[in-house]
Amino acid sequence: MQKHKLLELNKIIEERIGSLREEVEIATNMKLNPLYIIDRKDEIESLRWTTRIIRCVLDRAIDGRQQLGVSNIRLELEDTKKFENMLHDKIQELEIELEDLNIAREKEVLVNEIDTLDCVLGHLFNLKSGGDETRATEIGGVNNNFHQREKFIKTQDLETKISAQI
Repeated sequence: MQKHKLLELNKIIEERIGSLREEVEIATNMKLNPLYIIDRKDEIESLRWTTRIIRCVLDRAIDGRQQLGVSNIRLELEDTKKFENMLHDKIQELEIELEDLNIAREKEVLVNEIDTLDCVLGHLFNLKSGGDETRATEIGGVNNNFHQREKFIKTQDLETKISAQI
């Protein structure tokens, strides 16, 4: 049986939180820029917020599973849509707050939080649309672009050699 998309997303987020914690620990031990460390901690808090929202959506979903005649897929889609809407609402809220700020550092913090939530939405989109297929398509596109650039560079080199001989 396939895992619920929000559970998969939660796992991705938890892995990211773990790597950010390691990053903060290393940066703290190496006495790196305090703003860098604060930014990573803020990102961790944003990600923790998303995991709390996921748990909240899933807990409510478990309580409401007694609906007769509703398929698991439909329930999962509803759960995912609820979470997605909550993220969009939070992003809009932060964007409005961003417009009202005048201090550069506070703006930077909000922009980082918005970017983090956008990244979570991106992961959710990949999971909803068959992440493996999406990643394979992206990789194929990158490889195709690389080969096209490679051919273009070879053509330019050839033209340069021909021009030099004339």
